[in-house]
Amino acid sequence: MAQVEAAFSGRYREVNRETQQWYTYNHPVPEPRPGACVTNHARQMGIQSSLHMPDKVLNFVKDHFLMDSVIRSAPLLLKRSVRYTQIAVHKIQGMERAYDVLFIGTDDGKLHKAINVNDKMHIIEEMVLFAKPQPVQHIELDSQRGLLFVSSYSGLVEVPVANCSNYLSCGECVLSRDPYCAWTGRLCRDVRMAPPDSHWQQDVEEAHTTAICNSTVPFLRSARPAASRASRCKFITVPANTFRVLPCKLRSNLAQRKWHYSDSASQFLYATPEGNLVVVAQTDRTETYECWSEEEGFRQLLANYCVRAEPRQESTTLIGHSRTPHVAQEETIILPGESRSEQAHTKTYWNELIVVCALLAFSLVVFSLFIIYRNRDHMKSVLKQGECPNMQQKKPRIVGKPTESLPLNGNTIPVSTSDHKGYQTLNDNYICSTPTHESSPENSKSFSEASDRRPLNVKESHVEYSPTCPRPRVRLGSEIKDSIV
Repeated sequence: MAQVEAAFSGRYREVNRETQQWYTYNHPVPEPRPGACVTNHARQMGIQSSLHMPDKVLNFVKDHFLMDSVIRSAPLLLKRSVRYTQIAVHKIQGMERAYDVLFIGTDDGKLHKAINVNDKMHIIEEMVLFAKPQPVQHIELDSQRGLLFVSSYSGLVEVPVANCSNYLSCGECVLSRDPYCAWTGRLCRDVRMAPPDSHWQQDVEEAHTTAICNSTVPFLRSARPAASRASRCKFITVPANTFRVLPCKLRSNLAQRKWHYSDSASQFLYATPEGNLVVVAQTDRTETYECWSEEEGFRQLLANYCVRAEPRQESTTLIGHSRTPHVAQEETIILPGESRSEQAHTKTYWNELIVVCALLAFSLVVFSLFIIYRNRDHMKSVLKQGECPNMQQKKPRIVGKPTESLPLNGNTIPVSTSDHKGYQTLNDNYICSTPTHESSPENSKSFSEASDRRPLNVKESHVEYSPTCPRPRVRLGSEIKDSIV
């Protein structure tokens, strides 16, 4: 806002009507100043409101409506994959100075509490307001009571501006950089409840835990003897050679998780992507696993586990003693990366798949047999035509032509009438079949034509008949030609 006030209190710009270019106006500005509020000095001039401005001021505004200074801004808070919808700002007086705290609503129903420290935005807290993700539509701040009223299309939520009781240790209270909270020496309390002569400590800019907490942190590993660490150990008894998941939840998104254990136990554990530790209980041994949180030099113990295997139970048999450990029926071994529900309720559909495939194959066989039975007549005709592929159909005879009265070979006339055809027609329409009368190469007949109509240039003609394919051939002198007899 300081940049905005300086810009409107500075010089104006004026346009040159000939060149249509803007330049800085360096001449005197009329009184009262255009764009300024009506002051006591303007009232002394007889101007009670902006409607009573003189004409020279109005004409100046028409020609000088652009300021010379430029206001350059940058995003105050930029966060990936988050879309902000509403914002409210509360000024709070801390232990040393005042701070502006931003309460920003998101489009998925969350509220971010942020502060600008050393020209950097620091998100103090992220709160989930609604059960289902929905955009924040409005934020109303009640600074007197220290409450926020956040609404969406389905409900209204009341949220306090500070909840210092969430910080259980000195390191958490200081590293949160919450201007509302300060460390009293034993607890993290709201600064608005601090007495005038209190010695509460707060470090919002640097968050140095060493100077404030010093030796007051009860969770420092170096400040605790081994006996005290063992007294806080949580004992877990599991069957031998079985898995157990040890949880460790961080209290700050900026902290890092560190597991500490002995070298002998390093071969029997596995760290999950969520930060938990999967350990295997070893027979007749007790292992200690510590989960630490580290942030800007501050170390805090989050969880401490002492895992030991369940003692084996011996059972007497006819042969001797059995060393098999007794495992409870309800205890199941959970491998890393697997859940109990997936292991216990796994179901396959292999049998159903086999039945469906068998029914499908049977249906295809029945359908193929039905198609073959339905087209059986057509298939028979196709098979008959394929017995003699070179055979051609005989053209229908032309009715009306005279037939021969007596064959040349002296036999009787066949039942089917034959008509006389030329040389070319004979080559195309002969039928390869067995002759009606039997003949052999020995009894092949040759005869002399007794007709009076003999060719003038041929003295003698003969007809040859082959039993293989009854195709008559006529010899006319020294030439052999095909003919019909």
